[in-house]
This record gives sequence, C-alpha cells and structure tokens, in this order.
Amino acid sequence: MFHALRLPLLGCLLGGTGCQALPVTPAPDIRQGDYSELIVYLQEHIRQQMQAHDIPGLALALVDDQQVIWARGFGYADRERRIAASEYTAFRIGSLSKPITASLAMQLRERGALDLDAPLQSSLREFYVRSRFHTDQAAADRAITLRRLLSHQSGLPTDHLEGQVAKLPLPLGELPALASGTWLSHQPGTQTVYSNLGYALVGAAIERTSGCEFEACAQKSLLQPLGMRHASFLGNSGQQPYRARGYMKGKPSADLNIRDLSAGSLWASPVDLSHFVQMVFADGRYQGRQVLQPASIQEMLHPQNVGNALDLDSSIGLGWFLGTYGDELATPGLRVVEHSGSTGDFNAQMTLLPEQRLGVVVLTNSDSAAAVTSQLASLSLRLLLQARDGKPASPPGPPRRTNRQRPSPQDRQRLDGRYATGSGLIHIRSQGERLYAELSGLRVELLRDDEGWLRARKKLLGLWPLDLGELGRLQLDVVTLQGRQALVGRQHGQTLFIGERVDAMPIPREWAAMVGDYRIAGGKDDALSLSLRLEDGFLLARGRSAGEPIGDYILHPQDSAHATLAGSGRGLGDTLSLRPDGFEALGYRFVRTDKKP
Repeated sequence: MFHALRLPLLGCLLGGTGCQALPVTPAPDIRQGDYSELIVYLQEHIRQQMQAHDIPGLALALVDDQQVIWARGFGYADRERRIAASEYTAFRIGSLSKPITASLAMQLRERGALDLDAPLQSSLREFYVRSRFHTDQAAADRAITLRRLLSHQSGLPTDHLEGQVAKLPLPLGELPALASGTWLSHQPGTQTVYSNLGYALVGAAIERTSGCEFEACAQKSLLQPLGMRHASFLGNSGQQPYRARGYMKGKPSADLNIRDLSAGSLWASPVDLSHFVQMVFADGRYQGRQVLQPASIQEMLHPQNVGNALDLDSSIGLGWFLGTYGDELATPGLRVVEHSGSTGDFNAQMTLLPEQRLGVVVLTNSDSAAAVTSQLASLSLRLLLQARDGKPASPPGPPRRTNRQRPSPQDRQRLDGRYATGSGLIHIRSQGERLYAELSGLRVELLRDDEGWLRARKKLLGLWPLDLGELGRLQLDVVTLQGRQALVGRQHGQTLFIGERVDAMPIPREWAAMVGDYRIAGGKDDALSLSLRLEDGFLLARGRSAGEPIGDYILHPQDSAHATLAGSGRGLGDTLSLRPDGFEALGYRFVRTDKKP
C-alpha cells in the first residue's frame, strides 16, 4: 500500500528519461564453443554500465547445464572500506528468495508434511482473513491455500507493513498472529497479485510443520546440500565479512533486518545461486544427491494461473515467473523462467532458459542498478546462446517508424477517464483534438500507431520529439475484461494488465471528513505519510515515503467505516478502517497531523 511500486510495463512512466534503453556496445562475433570472446566483451560492458549508473559492486555467474562458464565480481562489496566484490560475495537478493522458499515447501510436500491445496489454517490455525468477497467466514479461510500463496493468487495484500523491517531481528513465527484479521484485497484464485505477505506466511507454515526455525530448516534441507556456503536468511552486512554493503543514492544504507525472511531476506553469492540453477537443470539433483524430486521441479515450472482473465499473457509457476517470449536482448520465442529481487539498496536477477539449460545470475548492491541487472541478464543469455550454438542471436534493430495519428473524437471520449494502477493514478484526458496521459507529473500525448495501439509522444517545448526509450515503444489500449475497462500494455510480444478505469462514487460524510494530512503513529518524520483530498467527486490519497512522492490513489468507501484503494493489482484493493484518531491499514495506524476541520 502506498509503495513506490514498479509494474513491468509501467515503471518507465514514473522515471521519464530514466527509462532510456541502456547503451549496448555491438557484441562481437562469437565462435561456437568459444566463451572467451563473450567474457572479454562482458567485462568491458559491465564496467561501462557500473560507471554510467554509479553502481558500487556487481557480481554474476553464467551457467551452462552443470558447468559454471564464468563467475566474477566487479567493483566494491564495501566502497568505504575498499573491500572488493567477488563471485563469493553475498548480496541480499530480496524477492529472489522466493524460488528458494518454494523449493523448501515442495520438499515438505514430498514428505507428506504439507498439502499445497489444503487451507493454510491446517498449518497456521491462528491465521484468519476478513473478506468482502465471501459471505461465509469459513469459506474465506478455506480459500487461502499454499498453492495460491506460492503462485500469488491468494488475494492477500502485498505486505503487512508494521514491523516488516527493524534494527533488531523480528521473529517470523509471530507474523501469523500479527496479520490475522487482514482484509483480502482480491478474490482468491482469480488474479495473480504479488504478495510478500503470502510468502512470509509460507515461511511460517514451513517453520510450524518442520518443527525448526526457518533459517535452520533452510540450511539443513536445501542450502547446505547445495553447497551454498555463503547463503543465509539471517542478519545484515555487518555480521559477515563476505557480505556486501547496500547503497541508496550513492550512500551506505541502514541495512535493516527483514522480518519476512522467506519473502525477501536471503543473502547469497553468485556461486551459491549457480548451484541452485544447476539443481533445477538436473531435475532436482545436485552432485549425486536428489534434493528435489523431478515431479516437484516440473510442477514449479508449470503455469498455475491458467484461466485468470485479468492475467492476460502473465504466467506464473510456484516460486517462478514464466514466459514464452524474449525481450530486446534475448532471442524471441524461447521459454523463459525468471525472478528478480530488490530491497532498494540491492537488486538481483536470475533468468533461466530451461530447455537450453542456460542460466544467468546478476547481483548488485545499489538502488540505481535495477535496469542494469535485468538487461545484463538478457544480454548474457543471448551471448551464451550464440557461443553454445554458433548461431547469432542479434537483438532487433531500432523500432520501426510507424505513422501515428490522433485518436478520433469518439475514441478520445471512450478513453477519457481515471485509471487506477499499482504505480498510481493515470489520468487520460481529451484536450481539444489531442489525447494526453498524466502520471506523477509526467504528461505525454497518446497517438494511434499503424497497428491501432496507443503510443506515447512528448515534444521538447512542444516542437522537438524526445526519445522516451521503453515508454515510447510501449503499446497501450483500453479493453473490456470481465466487465471492467482495463488499461493494458503490450511490449516484447506480451500483453499485460496495467490498471482499470475507476468512476466517481458517493462519498459518505464520515470519509469526506477525513480530508487532511496523516502520518504513521510513532513513525519518524521521513516515514510514510499521506494526505487525503476531494477532487472532481473522487477521494484521493497522495503518499510520500522518505519525502519522495509516490503517486495518487483513489479511495472507494465501502461503508461508513471502511474504504479500499480502488483498482486491481499490486498495492490495490487494500482496506482502510476508520479509527477515532485516523485510520488503520496493513498493520499501520495513521493519525492526523493537521487541525481537524
């Protein structure tokens, strides 16, 4: 809720020119079986990107089936102490922890200790949910299963914010009781909506079922059998000399402990994760030991969300995001298995081609490295394919120039409105004979291309077209999905749900009286804060985190005591409950900071 979230097709709208495609030096001709040219090229490319984006440290591993082709560190694990990064440096990998957690759950399932399709309450009896989608409380609780948690289809909110990070370690086992009574944000089993809370509860269920703390269970069952010597879910960079220091805006980060270990707290090196990749490629086997059964690996890589209309081309397995497409740097048409991770001060990417048994791990210790990690992974895979198969897999050339025309009056009228997305409110409005889209201070004109899709255009001083990078290549439109006017985007052959149109609705006087400024009770001055205001019949919430704006969101009152963040998707659908001194949401209590009208 109120996070600076990035959706795959929408993040560029928040960054403006920050989403320009990364410059890539033309790759060399690579002979079949010759990885030396690949390594020489990547070394220079990585140094260029690190300098251009002020990335202190980066480390990667390239895997060809059961062989690590290359693993290397660049820059600094700790810039102030001049500690160099290496392939054995452990970085915090954020949500890249989730495939590891899913593997632990599958191990318990193999032993008959966990049932993926049983209600979560079978393992965590104290956990229950509140639902506006069910009339029967028991039915709502039964709808929360491990399979839905592992595939982000549980309907739970993205996070339970209170106590998520702190200076002192917080027990994962206390979370089920703390989060009990959480309101569902979406109807379970109907849409894939990313949830860290869901994976944290999976970790709590693993603890409860195995009878040991999550870290001990992970070490014994998976990390040690895979030889992941520097991997651990506990602690921070100050506790181990081989751990990297994270950086935010070029400065060392606070490096706090993460309560939700199983969702995003793992520390691991590229070498550690290369062992995990080898295990996946070998159908669960590593150095003669069957760590996971082949059937478990196959099920984790099998789509779990078939039939979800709002998911469109998004496909998800158990712990993995799946695709059958390529991006601008990988050969299109290949089956891709991937996961990324970010804790703000660290960014990570792991991308696999399961049929070709090629994989890449990229880890960085900077908030400025998100685009670098994903594009470096794609570039490395393209070069690996070329080196192994001897067939050039060149990225496509510049986008084909297309004729663009202004939408018709009827088209402009149909599209005009406010659209709720996880990155904030997009306002599409007709002005004269033109159509514009506005999000977080960025305003672009929308034109129809030759294929009938909407494309963004922006001119400097209204005269000279600007290169909008990925945003300029993104194709948009509004379609009807399950009775909703959905804003969708197409990029690299994939169509994804971005947001939905939201119309004004009556606002009860209890919620109209909430207009004003709020902060988290007991929070620091730079912690999450927000303001509520009325505008054109909408009740809008504008959030700020650490002083930075994080977009506008529409509140839809459900009754005199509850309202939801309008829309479907990550960070949306969450419930706010009125209190005498403010309101409560996702474990946080917000109190008024201005004088009540």
